[in-house]
Amino acid sequence: MFASSRIDTMRLVFFGLGISGFCANAGFLASSTFLALYARKIGIGMGEIGLLMASYYLVSTIMTLVFGRLSDVAGLKKVLILLGLVGSSGVYWLLGVSWSYLQLLVLWGFLLGVTDAAHRPASVAVIAEIAPRSVIGRSVGFYNAFMSAGMAFGSLIGGAVADLLGLQAVFRIASILLIVGGASSLVVAKLKDEDRRGAEIDSGKRIARRLTMNFLLSSGILLLCVDVFLRNCGFRGVSSFLSIYLTQLGADNTLAGSIMSLNFFSQIFFMPLMGWISDKVGRKHILSAGMLATFLATFFLSIVHGPIEAIPIQVAIGFSWASITVASNTLAAETAPPERLGAVMGMVLTSMSLGGVVGPAAAGLISEAFDLRTTFRVLALFPLVSFILSIKLGASEKR
Repeated sequence: MFASSRIDTMRLVFFGLGISGFCANAGFLASSTFLALYARKIGIGMGEIGLLMASYYLVSTIMTLVFGRLSDVAGLKKVLILLGLVGSSGVYWLLGVSWSYLQLLVLWGFLLGVTDAAHRPASVAVIAEIAPRSVIGRSVGFYNAFMSAGMAFGSLIGGAVADLLGLQAVFRIASILLIVGGASSLVVAKLKDEDRRGAEIDSGKRIARRLTMNFLLSSGILLLCVDVFLRNCGFRGVSSFLSIYLTQLGADNTLAGSIMSLNFFSQIFFMPLMGWISDKVGRKHILSAGMLATFLATFFLSIVHGPIEAIPIQVAIGFSWASITVASNTLAAETAPPERLGAVMGMVLTSMSLGGVVGPAAAGLISEAFDLRTTFRVLALFPLVSFILSIKLGASEKR
């Protein structure tokens, strides 16, 4: 009876956090997809837009590391998840009434970076904790499928709302979605300490292990962080300007949002699939496949002649992101000491966010001197290096 009750609680928490992840990512993608167009509408230049997009990832990078460590303190994961979601809702609402670059910079660059960093690493850490080790790849994959569905929904509804009600309405819809996500996240209150995967280890014998440089090097965590950082430099640089690129190719807001949503719709299928495959063949192979797919997709995106030609490329990007997300999150969960899971997960997510700082800023500066096609070709070099490093990670893993 106790085992059955525990399983039911874990399923409820998994589903509740899945819904909150869906809402959080729907709101974020609806907003981030059209933030650049909104900024252009109020007269902001390309270089400033790049810095605006980068500012979010800069703050998120710092705060994800901080909140990742805080989430290892007993009970704080639940608080961070709820406060982060509710706080993000307020930020989105204020974005909808903003009319200056300074306002956008404070709200998007600073406040949203803090609130998003509060709930994202804590949510992933909870999922990794409650998942049985034998199926952790599938569990992480299914959870990320909820988030991918949210991204797809956000891009799709964002384009429709922008055309029907205007760009400002996109931020108001995002705010409402985050309120729903905050309500759904309340299920984590049912989670008890004995439900956590870390409880499989005798707490009386557990020794708190520090994340020393020797550990980070020998475990491959440091190399993994560098790998996902470089990949996201290229990916975030491209995605920050993709809506502008598609409109230059002749797409309206609805078509641009629909094309971009295909990336995330495909992830709904790819996330659990890559999680299942990674449980069978190992994480390294999945990571390498994702890095290679990112390089190829970024390069081919730079040579398309119309928006429709970008459709298969968006599916390839969906495959790449699913592979990298599942592989990196699962590697972190398997490698981290149970009492340091939040900190290690925070490091990996921070590395991804740091790539979002460099990528958009670099893309903005390059696009001031060259067109977006040339910009995308330069950015394709980042995931190419990531692919090479992922092979190195696999070699060190074998030793």
